Amino acid sequence: MKLLTSVLMIAAAAALSGCIPVKHHDLTAPQISGTVTRAGVPVPGVHVQLADVLNDTGVPAPDALKDEAVTDEQGHFTVGPLYRVTKKKAAIPLVSVDLHTVPWGLRLSTDAKTWRAGWLSDPTMLGDVPKAPISALCDLSVDAKSSVIDGDLAIMGNGPCILQLIEKKKK
Repeated sequence: MKLLTSVLMIAAAAALSGCIPVKHHDLTAPQISGTVTRAGVPVPGVHVQLADVLNDTGVPAPDALKDEAVTDEQGHFTVGPLYRVTKKKAAIPLVSVDLHTVPWGLRLSTDAKTWRAGWLSDPTMLGDVPKAPISALCDLSVDAKSSVIDGDLAIMGNGPCILQLIEKKKK
């Protein structure tokens, strides 16, 4: 009985100290639903890609998680959310980032070969990912514009897409 008690106490102490790896599902990019237009006219067939780690020009990191959709006849799409499964012993950064890494964002392509940044989150806001779904309005006739996703923490971004939190309906 004493042996069992000792083993349980050691296991509990190890778990509480963070010595036992535990799988975590970390949200690295939100769900985004939106519309792609060109000067107000819906554009079908546009490839929309969500990536959880992009550089400052909108190119995904080699190990980035991605989700892609193609706009329908009305220009609508939905991508994400993205979760990274990690085993953590302590609070360790999910991915290594440098000054030229943007945590997450969208890319757009009309031919699935040539990509342009759709919306890049501000690199000074590392780690901020809204938990609520996001709506996007992307205008291919615009080079870039800034937008802020309001929420618990405001997140700045830049690109031809304007992103906003989809507010949950109150019952």
